[in-house]
Amino acid sequence: AVDTDDGLFVPALRNADRLDAAGLRVAVNRARAEVMDRSIAASELSGYTIMLSNFGMFAGRYATPVVVVPCVAILGAGKLHHVTVPVLGGFEAHRVMPLSLTFDHRAATGGEAARFLKAVIDDLALPR
Repeated sequence: AVDTDDGLFVPALRNADRLDAAGLRVAVNRARAEVMDRSIAASELSGYTIMLSNFGMFAGRYATPVVVVPCVAILGAGKLHHVTVPVLGGFEAHRVMPLSLTFDHRAATGGEAARFLKAVIDDLALPR
């Protein structure tokens, strides 16, 4: 979702399941740019299945996003922050990004949603 002075626009990322992390970043940046300069086609503002809400960009750490039809799920990303974690012999600062997943139980079971969220977390936790 892209927040603008004229309201919220939700561009669809087609075939996102076939993109690697770099490809997703390119697609997200392109969609955002097209929304901001108003060149995005109306057909690109529908047909999505899972919505991403980056409420963290407004300083929110936690939220409960609401699924909006035609979506079956919404993944919310909170504000990235540091936490102090005890480790052997001391402490380390770790970056944490809270995630929340709201989903339509008519489209997925709790187990399916939990496995999806775990896959997202595991992918985000990979060293870059």
